[in-house]
Amino acid sequence: MNLLCFITYIFLGFLSFFILFLLRNKYKISRLYNGIFSIFLLIIYASIFSSYGINEVVSNIFIINIFLFIFDFIFSTYIQEVDFFNKNDKNTLYYLFLIFISYFINNLYINRVEEVFLSGEDLRLIIWTLLIVFMYKFIVENDVLKKSYNTSKYLGRDNIITMYTKLRKIYLDDINISDMRLELAVYSLMIYHNSKRNSFQRKLDNILFKIDSKKRCLGIMQIESSKFISDIESIEIVTKDLKKQLGKKIQQEVLNQYLVNMLVKII
Repeated sequence: MNLLCFITYIFLGFLSFFILFLLRNKYKISRLYNGIFSIFLLIIYASIFSSYGINEVVSNIFIINIFLFIFDFIFSTYIQEVDFFNKNDKNTLYYLFLIFISYFINNLYINRVEEVFLSGEDLRLIIWTLLIVFMYKFIVENDVLKKSYNTSKYLGRDNIITMYTKLRKIYLDDINISDMRLELAVYSLMIYHNSKRNSFQRKLDNILFKIDSKKRCLGIMQIESSKFISDIESIEIVTKDLKKQLGKKIQQEVLNQYLVNMLVKII
């Protein structure tokens, strides 16, 4: 494997990660579909390189999904700030299985045919038929043509604790709330909105806002505004608004019920 081939695998691994990231955020894509799309992209890449006679890339094209695993790990750990190796998520088991299947298809299918595109061979026809069925099922279930968007995201207990710890460490000096229950309600909102729009995505929003100045949701609390709002400013706005809504003499039961509702919404 030469350097150019290695760089090609890295680039295509990132391209697969980016495409799958868009699918996960736009549609209710399950892990099964995530794996099928990964294999589908692998076969598409192999088809393109095979048609141009670049067999050196095709011979070990399963390596693309190894880099897909690496990019997913980096993004989850350093941008989304979640525990990638959480046993409940089973990410390690999923990628081991995906890489094994990719290697199997690479050696028993891709490397044994002259052309990867449909040409009539039984094995090739079976694989493409399965891929088409799954693609059709995905489009129907997610109303792709109707532009249906995924608005829900499950947060596990460990991810909530990890995110709470990191957010508290970052904003501890900026959040001065004497009422511990109210402080927890604020952090609950922060965790919820941060899971929907992480720091990396918010930085992109800030850049776009400075370019076009259009009204959009800004800050960690996602406040809709026509002027620039930082993460800390958005926290201050929400805290002030919560204090007004809850009132100074609010009964303990009301505040407790509000907090429970917020936590249920997150989980």
